Amino acid sequence: MASMIELAEEGMRQVIERIKEIGRARIVFIALYGSVSDDRDTPLSDIDLAVFYAGNKEERFKFRMSVLGRIGDKFDIQTFQDLPLYIQKEVITHGELLYYREYDVVFNIYINVIKNFDDFTQHLKLYYSYSGGDSIVE
Repeated sequence: MASMIELAEEGMRQVIERIKEIGRARIVFIALYGSVSDDRDTPLSDIDLAVFYAGNKEERFKFRMSVLGRIGDKFDIQTFQDLPLYIQKEVITHGELLYYREYDVVFNIYINVIKNFDDFTQHLKLYYSYSGGDSIVE
């Protein structure tokens, strides 16, 4: 009999293949993030996947709806570009890359997120220094 881990891995493989079938060449990468990726999951946790889909906002929305309509409720699929910057940063720093088409493209996307987050952090620190509030960033 297959273990729960083996069943979960098989389910993950099937979902990744389904995402790739739906998105075809527009899928740049798929990353696991959230509670499952850093071992904080519980039996009620869903599995968070960030998919970089090369398309405009409307195309990404249609892609996401198409995927969500064809996979189980256990998976939460988000398009990477539409995630808030701080979650994009979480995906690239704590997530696990499950699939990618071209390493160089993924590398450049990751570098841009890091640069954008660093720029944001500097502005946020400046804001807190003027407002007299406690900074939430280190």
